[in-house]
Amino acid sequence: MESGKAGFSATGKLQGALFSECAEWIWEQLQEDGYQLAGELIELILQTERELGIHTLSLPEIAILIADEFKMRGISGSPFAIEPPLIQAVLEWEDEFLGFAAIPRVES
Repeated sequence: MESGKAGFSATGKLQGALFSECAEWIWEQLQEDGYQLAGELIELILQTERELGIHTLSLPEIAILIADEFKMRGISGSPFAIEPPLIQAVLEWEDEFLGFAAIPRVES
């Protein structure tokens, strides 16, 4: 999923090509950390975070809310569940990317 698809309309600074670059960079970092997951899941996490308007909350809060949202939507992982610790790892790398891009999380 890319920003702009499936009814998603980004309003912050992290959108378009920068959104895709962020998701790809996070995927690369997670691969180096030993996580095996699809890049689309990272985009879905970032997209859902913005759809729900929760990207300004603390990372643990965001991770729990996204995990709950995925359960409500029937989104699951296989062979492993999409749990808050995995989501939080994505969010922590997102923070790193935002720092490199000089974008405060509240403006992302």
